[in-house]
Amino acid sequence: MRHTRLTATHTSPYAQGSVHAYVLHGEVPTLVDAPTADASFLDGVDEALRAQGDGPLAQVIVTHGHPDHIDGAAAAHARWPQAVFRKRAPLPEGDGVPWQVIEKEPMITAGDGQLWALFTPGHAPDHTCLFDVHSGTLFGGDLAINGTTVAIPADYGGNLRQYLQSLRAVLDLQPRVILSGHGEPILMPASLLRGYISHRMTREREVLECLAAGITTADAIVDRLYAATADALKPAARQNVLAHLRKLAEDGRVDPAGDDWHLRSA
Repeated sequence: MRHTRLTATHTSPYAQGSVHAYVLHGEVPTLVDAPTADASFLDGVDEALRAQGDGPLAQVIVTHGHPDHIDGAAAAHARWPQAVFRKRAPLPEGDGVPWQVIEKEPMITAGDGQLWALFTPGHAPDHTCLFDVHSGTLFGGDLAINGTTVAIPADYGGNLRQYLQSLRAVLDLQPRVILSGHGEPILMPASLLRGYISHRMTREREVLECLAAGITTADAIVDRLYAATADALKPAARQNVLAHLRKLAEDGRVDPAGDDWHLRSA
């Protein structure tokens, strides 16, 4: 599928400074993610469309509702009022965008082909990946990022169990390449996704070891497991730890007690 990658700056803690959006060229010119209302970004979309001889933008698909992927939706609607805007629920309120809800896992005509809209919750409750079956290209949003792991914001809709299920579902698709919202293209998706799953299983064991050693609060576990992590990233690390603790509670292996967590007795 012919596409142009555009990069915008964003201050969201998820963005780490920048985020990618993708213009899909063809009969149905489509923008995957709308990270910013900045005029230079919207001008870049226009330039990409003209460079490929496309008509005006016909569609915007947002992978999930984190600010660095949706903040430009209202501005894009103002510039291209004829475009269709699609997103999985929950939908934003009061942004003036006439959202169409992505339901189930449909095939959506986009660019010069079709995209399979896969429900991949975990990083966010509304997360959706878009798979071009013909080329094996996955527009991955924040499912995976080359060179780093993905935060699971437990207090903001993140769910580790769902995330692991989403990783396995995408792994089963055997994509050829993942074009994510951050970082460079992932050219060996199977290796990275298996590494992600292994990393989460290792982290789960480490959290259990902390609890067994009497380290029972999320903050104390962060201090032990993320000692080398920059202070600015500690809040995200805490969300990851909470995601692990809540999954372990669902598994019947730990119990919460206020701010403390304890291994469940056999």
